[in-house]
Amino acid sequence: MKCPHDGTTLAPVHILNVQLDKCHKCDGIWFDRGELERLRDANIPDIEELLEQKYGDPEFESGEVDGYMRCPRCGDARLQRQQYTYLNPVVIDRCERCLGIWIDDSELNAIIGEKKTLEQSEEKLGGFLGALAQRFGIGKK
Repeated sequence: MKCPHDGTTLAPVHILNVQLDKCHKCDGIWFDRGELERLRDANIPDIEELLEQKYGDPEFESGEVDGYMRCPRCGDARLQRQQYTYLNPVVIDRCERCLGIWIDDSELNAIIGEKKTLEQSEEKLGGFLGALAQRFGIGKK
């Protein structure tokens, strides 16, 4: 498979029993359908640094691209830009056919960071609402 940004051959990398495809030139990562959600739900901080430590900067085979970004899996299907997160704005590129996802360097950390921020906000909001309910006797029988 080839990087949709620069045509470099993607290298397989593994984390949490998930095989991803990484461009060692631009550090983008290809996720087959469902893989990004699995890693996001695992909530591993600084996951991109872990991948860098494990796989480093090996030699890579450069390539070229022409025209629009194409899916590395399907070959000829377009990648469509889509807003994925809002607190730490990340725009992903999703294949219109296989629903795989391309993310650029540092976007994986931003996606996982947003999930953690939202979970912390939910905990704070739950505590606040519980205290408010207690204060006004809501929910007592």
